[in-house]
Formats: sequence, C-alpha cells, structure tokens
Amino acid sequence: MTTEPRQLDPDIIERLRDLGIDNPNPDDPLHKKLVQTMYRTRALPVGQQIVAVKFDINSELRDAGARFAKAKTDYDHYIDKEATRIRLAEGEKSGEMAIRRANASDEAYRLLLTYRLAEQQERALRKYLDTLDNQVEVWRTLRADERKADEMIARGTAGA
Repeated sequence: MTTEPRQLDPDIIERLRDLGIDNPNPDDPLHKKLVQTMYRTRALPVGQQIVAVKFDINSELRDAGARFAKAKTDYDHYIDKEATRIRLAEGEKSGEMAIRRANASDEAYRLLLTYRLAEQQERALRKYLDTLDNQVEVWRTLRADERKADEMIARGTAGA
C-alpha cells in the first residue's frame, strides 16, 4: 500500500492531517503503519482510532528507545575506549585531556550525532503520545457535550 496523498482515500488523508501528518512519507515505516491503521479502523469512532494509533506509536517508541540506548552506549564506549588508547599509546597524562581528544575525532562526532538524533526521535514520539492523549480528551469532551445536548433535547420533546 502506498502512502502518497493523491493515492489515499480523502477520509484517510483527513484523519492523517488530524494526527499532524500533512504529507505521509511512503518511505517512513511509521507513516505506512498509521495509514494501515486508518484503513483498518476507518469505521470506528475517532476515539478508538486514536487509541489504535497510540498502539502504533508505542510500538515505534519501544524501537526508538532501543535505538537511543544503543546509540548512547556506542558513543560512551567509543569515548572510553579511545581515551584509554590515547592515554596508553600516546602517553597522555591527563584523563580529561584524553577524553577531550577522543571527543574531537570524526568518529566521536558521528556517534554523538547518531546518539542525539536517536534521543530526539524518542522524545518526539513521547510528545506525540501526549498530543494524542490530548486529542482523546477533546474527543471525550465533545462526546459528553453531544450526549448532554441529546439529553436536553429528549427532555424538551418529552415534556411537550
């Protein structure tokens, strides 16, 4: 299934926009998963659709957490290993200077960038879940308002 907007049904495009996805990326695994979820749950009330989306986000968050942990561990391990190498092989007396020199390498830069990107991706998914929680609360409030209005109308016609 492709996720290009022109090939998706209009109601699916609208639901994705409600989820903050204006241009679904066909190469983004999360977007693909959300499109499939929107099709699978299209007949359900909005609140249930959002809960289904939260399951998708939680799954992605679990994977993002693993990527974040691995990236941080890879970076920390590299710095420790390189600083030790600098101290032993090059005779650097200062541990702090060895760490600074290790951090100045291109490899440290690459690993640190990977680590920080993984951290931001994990953080963004957590914020996305918070936003979805807010959407569920708005939906619940709207539903409660609708029920109250229906109840008032029913009382008005019953008393007439």
